[in-house]
Amino acid sequence: MWGSLLKRYWQVAILKETPANTPCSLFLLSLILLVYLIILLIQWSLADIKNEYSLINSILTGLSLLLSYCVYTKLLLYIYKKDNRFIQTISSLLMSNLIIHCLAFPLLLMTSYLVPADIKQADMLLFVIIYILGTLILSIWQFLAIAHIYRYALEMSFFVAMLVSFGLLAANILTVSLWR
Repeated sequence: MWGSLLKRYWQVAILKETPANTPCSLFLLSLILLVYLIILLIQWSLADIKNEYSLINSILTGLSLLLSYCVYTKLLLYIYKKDNRFIQTISSLLMSNLIIHCLAFPLLLMTSYLVPADIKQADMLLFVIIYILGTLILSIWQFLAIAHIYRYALEMSFFVAMLVSFGLLAANILTVSLWR
């Protein structure tokens, strides 16, 4: 069962499936929210090389970020009179992002090697280029997956869905910057 769910959300993440074809389950959404928060906390702790942020700060930041996703999506669905799509839409958004975040773990593990490194060395320069390209590819993929989900959930053109996705990105950046 879990494998088929993951395959379904993978199809959404690679833009081959729509949120309408995902389960509408409050229980599943709750699990996704919990796993998403845990993955965020792990990734933030890996990225926080200088140990600047406490666990409480990270938990509050993560909860605020999840709230930002939910409020922004709920508002959009309300404006477009598609409130009944909330659970499937937010589940698809979070699971697609979760899949991409899991693929980002190797990049986060590279971070601790890049910080103290001498980038002038040829092998380190290649390492940095791979890191930057990987980050760029995952970021673009995440943005396109979000636009794809909003496109079908709100029944709009892909261009407008990209603009809506920029709005989510701005809301999330503002939310996280309040805590960090």
